[in-house]
Amino acid sequence: MASLVETRRPKGRVHIDGGEVAMHGHTPATTAHQRITAGGSNPARLSRRRLILGTSAIAAGLVVTPSGLLAPATARAATDDQYDALRAIWVDVLTGGDFDGSDPDFEAAVGRIDDDVASSIDLIDRSSDRPGVFVDMPYIEEDSYDASARIPLTLVRLQRMAAAFRTPGSRFEGDPNVLADVLAGMATTHQRIFYAGRSEFGNWYHWEISGPNALMNTCALVYEHVPAEALQRYIETVDHFIPDPHYQYIDERKKPSTGSNRMLLCEAVAIRGIVGREEERITRARDGLTDVFVYASDGDGFYRDGSYLYHAGLPYTGSYGVTFVDRFANQLALYAGSPWDIGSAEREFAFNTVDLMLSPVVYDNLLMDSIRGRSISRATGDHGGGHHVSEIVLRLAQAADDETAARWRAMVKGWIERDTHDDPLSDASVPRLALFKELLEDTSVQPASEPVNHKSFAQMARAVHRRPGWAYAIAMCSARVGRFEVVNGENLKAWHTSDGMTYLYNADNGQFMDGFWPTVDPNRLPGITVDTRRLSQLAGSGSRPDTRWVGGSVLENEFAAVGMELNALESSLRAKKSWFCLDDRVVALGAGITGGGGHYAEAVADAHVNAGSQADDNFGSDRRLLVQQGSPDVTSEAYFSFDLSDLPSEVVSASLHVYAQLEDSDGNEAGIDAHGVLETWDESTLTWNTKPATGPRLGSAQVNEHRQWRVIDVTSHVLEQLTAGADRVSLALRQDPAGAGHSVWIASREFSSYSYDPFLYLTLAEPTETVETVVENRNLHADGTNTLTVDGERQPATLGWKAAFDDARWAHIEGVGGYLFPGGATLHALREERTGSWRDINVVESPDPMTRRYLTLWFDHGADPDAASYAYVLLPGISAERTAEIAADPGIEIVANADDAQTVRVPRLGIVATNFWRAGSARGVTVDQPCSIMIRERAGTLTVAVSDPTHLQDSLSIEVRRAGYHGWSSDETVTVEGTHGAIRLRVDTSGSDGSTHQVTFHRSPPRN
Repeated sequence: MASLVETRRPKGRVHIDGGEVAMHGHTPATTAHQRITAGGSNPARLSRRRLILGTSAIAAGLVVTPSGLLAPATARAATDDQYDALRAIWVDVLTGGDFDGSDPDFEAAVGRIDDDVASSIDLIDRSSDRPGVFVDMPYIEEDSYDASARIPLTLVRLQRMAAAFRTPGSRFEGDPNVLADVLAGMATTHQRIFYAGRSEFGNWYHWEISGPNALMNTCALVYEHVPAEALQRYIETVDHFIPDPHYQYIDERKKPSTGSNRMLLCEAVAIRGIVGREEERITRARDGLTDVFVYASDGDGFYRDGSYLYHAGLPYTGSYGVTFVDRFANQLALYAGSPWDIGSAEREFAFNTVDLMLSPVVYDNLLMDSIRGRSISRATGDHGGGHHVSEIVLRLAQAADDETAARWRAMVKGWIERDTHDDPLSDASVPRLALFKELLEDTSVQPASEPVNHKSFAQMARAVHRRPGWAYAIAMCSARVGRFEVVNGENLKAWHTSDGMTYLYNADNGQFMDGFWPTVDPNRLPGITVDTRRLSQLAGSGSRPDTRWVGGSVLENEFAAVGMELNALESSLRAKKSWFCLDDRVVALGAGITGGGGHYAEAVADAHVNAGSQADDNFGSDRRLLVQQGSPDVTSEAYFSFDLSDLPSEVVSASLHVYAQLEDSDGNEAGIDAHGVLETWDESTLTWNTKPATGPRLGSAQVNEHRQWRVIDVTSHVLEQLTAGADRVSLALRQDPAGAGHSVWIASREFSSYSYDPFLYLTLAEPTETVETVVENRNLHADGTNTLTVDGERQPATLGWKAAFDDARWAHIEGVGGYLFPGGATLHALREERTGSWRDINVVESPDPMTRRYLTLWFDHGADPDAASYAYVLLPGISAERTAEIAADPGIEIVANADDAQTVRVPRLGIVATNFWRAGSARGVTVDQPCSIMIRERAGTLTVAVSDPTHLQDSLSIEVRRAGYHGWSSDETVTVEGTHGAIRLRVDTSGSDGSTHQVTFHRSPPRN
């Protein structure tokens, strides 16, 4: 898995993330690839700087093709001149090539490079028997992330020094002392730790991706000065750790590489082939790209709806997805005009990522946090991501056709000009600076405004609604899409970021950039319904709920019904949540809000025992617990113990939760039965022959091939033990002894650091924690005093102020917009200052404290609610006066807000929208399966848009009680079965993966 590492120095920072390196905004692995475009008809885009593919390519005998891209003059194997040309291209990719050093912006960019390199030089260990290259990072051999991270961190510093050595205008340009330090640093790294034949420790990524990439980049930068024997040793090192870029891991874990990892492995091998002048290695690297230029149908990768999943089902467009496209852009430039040129189909696939994957999640030059994964815990923030995407799009535009290039350039210019939080030029690298300045100075390019549309990413449980002046993003999770992940100490406290968190983007361009994540209350993220019990730092990382209904339907690419079935993390809380995204508002409904407020007790001991030949063996330290009934040698049982000595109140019910999967699945299921344990036992000595006595079966759960949580009611045994005065309760899992079952494995306490521990969930008679729905939690920055108005009354701006408003009808936050509460609600409000640091959520970030002000609005559903509900309407960007007017005449009707269906009617738009949580009827519409449906009737037409958010149904049958419609036009998946008296239709949803199907009916047949 990719990782991030940061070390502190007197100046600057180094980040290693997916092979990218950034220091004060300088990103050597990105560049302004000045390209000849299709048709060769846009000289303005070529005039600013020397073409990166210019003189080097021409010297190698390459010519321009009709497409505008370079191609070999004749078909032939690579020549020495072509190897030199490829290396020259790559050096320009790393340094930015030529630029006007007298330009103050470029002068400042080079100054940032020099400051960083100077700080690295100051840290060089110049002792005769140095343990590493830099005094703050001596090489150590221990199986830890920190130990292996020192390899790429060291090599990245050397790469930066080598880049400065090659950068025009740098005070280190051509400096022989810097060159000597770079060569000696590579030699020390090889001698001490990074050499062919050795085994890996710590994180594989450092050995196979970030280390080889930085080493080969450095060799390319100082190629003429690397002794031949040394270069061969470094090449052999890369060959050892990347014998084949089609695969990752060099040990028994070996598996095909995917996505951005494949791109980075291929990149390292390609540069190794170039500096080693070996055609076969370049060819293998180039061929490795073909496999990733296909749409994913499951697992990790880029989906046709624009979703990008990575790390086993996590939305990662803004991290690994960006790296994927970025690395393609690099290799597109590298191979253009060579025998390994990228094919047109592959280019088209990569270009599609701009319109399908990247641009829909950029707003005013920020990259939306809902798709950035654990990158939200990095101080570079959403604007850092947005600037990177802008650069990538501009680079790809140089290789696109003129029409596409013009559209993309107008889009990026609009992003940059609307970026009011920071100056995208102020910390840009040389290549990025060249691209941005050329675009901004090109008066022929008019900035494009943000689009007005709705984009549903059904494959990654995300939605983005865009209207004039604002955008609204929704982040959800399901049995298909994970909640979040913590890796290497990044993204702590992200427990609820996919529990229906909403992001309102407006003129406050720094809302989520300005210290939001270090200071926001993680239990009060906007939009979520939450059990407010505090969770452990790593709770829920990499987990998924068992819910299937997550997604929605999109009407005419403009309006949407979005919903999620909430199964809260480590809680009994359940809810149905919907968002109806309309023209000037979003209607948010919640129903069936039940549970929560309980007590969570992780197992303090667990072990399994095996019969037969292993009856005397102890498995107390095993990462996986086995349960199976069969022959003596395969029969196994699992035991768990829980400490209940610190209960806050009397227990009402108890359930056992285990993370389990069928080990030998052949498409079947296996049952596991829970039994109370009646005697004490010790995890370190428990065996089959010493196992304790157990009581009768308490309950059962079925286990299939999916890794997920299984829940068994164990109330009777827990209450019996507590009544007897026990403060420790034990349970056993086994299969029915009367039969033979499939083997089930269960995650033990030792399985992972990411909270898959078995646990008891106890419902309490007097819960101490409540369940809340957060309407808004707005970052007011360091000194904001935005006025809050409730039902026409301005509220105090005093920090620490808190109030509850019974029967509130509307509220307004200055600079944000209005909120309606149909039918009235008890609204809670709080103004507070919160202090935190980036280190609180990311162990390698700054510990420096920062304080931000927040204005929070929420509903309190109480402790352990039963079928509670809520309703509110968000009206972005309007005044308090206009909010009051709409509150008096809202123009919407909430037809249903229950746990079987949630329906909203909007007469002025002719829209009725329903999220059906089960088969049923609402407002003249009947469906035979759970689904999301939107209907719009106006001007003699009726449009039906429907989806299967469960991704499980093969078809949906729908009846709409409307008469008088005859002709229709529809998607191929829609079959109209009748229109007499009512419209009856059947929708083939098999394989549609939650996408919307649409049909439009007409009072008279449509004209051709």
